[in-house]
Amino acid sequence: MFRILIGVSLFLTLKLFAVGAWYKNTEEIPQAKTGSFSPNFVIMKWGVFSKKGHLTLSKTATNAYLKTHCSKSLDSIAWVTHSLAPGEMLNQKSGKALGTQLAKTLSNTCFSSVELDLEPLKSAQAWLEPFLKGVKETLPKRFKLRLAVPVISLKALPGKFWSLRDGVKGMQWVDGLDIMTYDSGVKNSKEYSEVFKGALFFTIELIKQSPDKDVIIGLPAYDDKTKLHTQETENLETVLATLKPFTPFQLKSLCEGKIRFAYYAGWTLSKKDHDTHKQIEEWTNGICKKAP
Repeated sequence: MFRILIGVSLFLTLKLFAVGAWYKNTEEIPQAKTGSFSPNFVIMKWGVFSKKGHLTLSKTATNAYLKTHCSKSLDSIAWVTHSLAPGEMLNQKSGKALGTQLAKTLSNTCFSSVELDLEPLKSAQAWLEPFLKGVKETLPKRFKLRLAVPVISLKALPGKFWSLRDGVKGMQWVDGLDIMTYDSGVKNSKEYSEVFKGALFFTIELIKQSPDKDVIIGLPAYDDKTKLHTQETENLETVLATLKPFTPFQLKSLCEGKIRFAYYAGWTLSKKDHDTHKQIEEWTNGICKKAP
């Protein structure tokens, strides 16, 4: 998170593998060209907010930039960030203030949702519920509210993984979760495969409990600039290998677009990542043709 990612969603009815991306500004969005990456939806950096909920817009959150962007008819989500200080707790008042400013600044735009990216968000702490409630109270209902969270796992390592209980709580408070299954701190590909498989199984069950909501799963596809993982341990090859034993029935929610994948690829997918993305695309399209 606080990064550029490349997201992937699959829609059963169209049998298409739709690709989107997180961007810091509209100028980073590539133009459609044969053989190059062209997003079908985008999550745009909209701004940063303070402890009191004051929103500072990014430099490209202007009418001039948005006029060109919105003319492309891309499904767009506003990406809003905040760095939590040690021991910091937000409250309902700051949530209402943030929701009010988001409502004002997004009113005449093409955005459909807001993603809140708070870091480090080590667990679904008690203060998070009233803060999110405050945001939803003043944010117009036409905007869905999403929350970015660390990987959800049975291991529940503080600062690395959210517990299953945290995931259930978080899903109750928002319209969708963005679960980042990278920077997990695991030591080898086998451990990462287990982490990813567990997160996917949990997400499938979470969607069954909340069929009106959806989840984005962030996948590891980026240079190791953060020093929080190694590409030999967390990578798309391991993701693909872990996906293949799943049955069409198990992946029904993925095929229906209730679960979407997101690639964190820095500024671009590497050649190797791009090739593996194509393999995931082909495999997913194939398996979803068999889904009930």
